[in-house]
Amino acid sequence: MISLQKIWKEEYLVHWYDTDLNGHIKMSAIANYLQESAWRHANHLGFGYEDARKRNEFWVIVSLMIRMVGYPEWGQTITVETWPKGIDRLFAFRDFRITNSDGTVIGAATSSWMILDLTTRRPKNVDIVKPILHLATHQDILKENPPFLLALKEILATEIRKVRFSEVDQHGHVNNIRYIDWCIDAMPAEWHQAHRINSMVINYLSEVRMDETIRISSGPARDHSQFIQGNRQEDGKAIFRMRFDWDVAK
Repeated sequence: MISLQKIWKEEYLVHWYDTDLNGHIKMSAIANYLQESAWRHANHLGFGYEDARKRNEFWVIVSLMIRMVGYPEWGQTITVETWPKGIDRLFAFRDFRITNSDGTVIGAATSSWMILDLTTRRPKNVDIVKPILHLATHQDILKENPPFLLALKEILATEIRKVRFSEVDQHGHVNNIRYIDWCIDAMPAEWHQAHRINSMVINYLSEVRMDETIRISSGPARDHSQFIQGNRQEDGKAIFRMRFDWDVAK
């Protein structure tokens, strides 16, 4: 009989294609590692992708908050630890700890998830998780959950992106990691060379499909924070909102 692991631990090698112009791991690559570990742990515990498919359901991430104190470089390894924290009606919560090769904590993250009906795309209660709730680890890696971000009141810059084939996953919508890249790309390369992102929070508000057009807007920086939001051009519906906090690069 397999012993179920309450905390999942996995090591990742930072590949060349996971790094940015500055030679450090990209925020979207970090999010990829976190979600890969989340999927594998969910599968291990019996409520992962295939388990949800059998119930005509699928998981979507609702919000993600990541805080980093160090960014590994190409060729270095990091370890991701993750655990489910429990549920609240329509939401399931999961935390992450990120350490470098010598065990030093360099990052932490918290996230919330929902189950959608595969046919109707409507939210359902996360009953699939209930059989393993006794294994939930009620340990908060961060002091707060990802906040709900309000719409931008002042827009300084806007760009338009049309969703292409490579950005759509097998559920027919844009993979959530792409939203993070879109937000990072909203700032010019010169900005990224002079600044270092310490943390980010993103709210996923609606799905986007191939050939739809997204208007990505950025707002003014306040208290070392930058705000980005995406709206569907066709109907104006909010798709995502992101805030990232930064310091001057050293």
